[in-house]
Amino acid sequence: MENTIKLIISELQNRDNLKIIMLSLLIFGISLIFKSLSAKSLKKNDDLNALEKLSFKRSLNLYANLITFTLIAFLWFSQIQSFFVSIVAVAAALVIATKELIMSVMGGISIKLNGHFKVGDRIEVDTIRGFVVEKRLMVTKILEIGPDKYSQQTTGNLITVPNSIILSQSVVNQSYFSDYSIKSYSFKLIEGKSFVELEENLLKWANEVCSPYLKDAAKTIGRFCNREGLLIPMIEPRVKIVRNDDKDFEILLKMPVKNEAIGDVEQDLNRRFIALSESK
Repeated sequence: MENTIKLIISELQNRDNLKIIMLSLLIFGISLIFKSLSAKSLKKNDDLNALEKLSFKRSLNLYANLITFTLIAFLWFSQIQSFFVSIVAVAAALVIATKELIMSVMGGISIKLNGHFKVGDRIEVDTIRGFVVEKRLMVTKILEIGPDKYSQQTTGNLITVPNSIILSQSVVNQSYFSDYSIKSYSFKLIEGKSFVELEENLLKWANEVCSPYLKDAAKTIGRFCNREGLLIPMIEPRVKIVRNDDKDFEILLKMPVKNEAIGDVEQDLNRRFIALSESK
């Protein structure tokens, strides 16, 4: 008998979890005995009415359960701590592994809720310019415009952009004036032609192109600016001289253009400019 008791004690000492389980059961048993004895004692007490006995019994049970839970939680603290540390580690690993996925989903939700752009808009994000042809929860598909900075022609490339990029990068919506945009067209100076002559010709061509819709463009853009509390930009065509990355001077023509005709206007102006450069 003594050997059996010693064996049990040895097992309890060598197995910490079993020891904690036994102590937890002991505490739980003591709690049950206490609540049972308290209930019998209250039942025999004639100084309290039935409602007071019920209220007192509930209070005793509540405190007994609270003390029992606290003691058992204290016994299992190290195991619980290890468990939650493991859970946190797994959660952190999942977040790191699915970071792009989570950001893409959040980006899609942000686009949907905030209305950054819609299908058909011209946007620029992370050096990518083009028309939005499809919006999904995780990606946005863009018909690329390029290849150079001032080109207004589509390249035919359909680029799938993760919404995580749209969430973390600035998005330029070039169709914010509804049916019209104010676009820039770049032209190199022509040897043998004065700047004044080039300026006059560019302004003449621009006015010929946009004069049929200039008033409507001014109303549309003005209405948008008033609604958003913005200053109304200059609508009429204008030119200025800029220096490109090669330190060469260029003429920049700014003018209002219908969104669906931006590429056609670019081609028309380029053809006129080439014809001017070839003329004597």
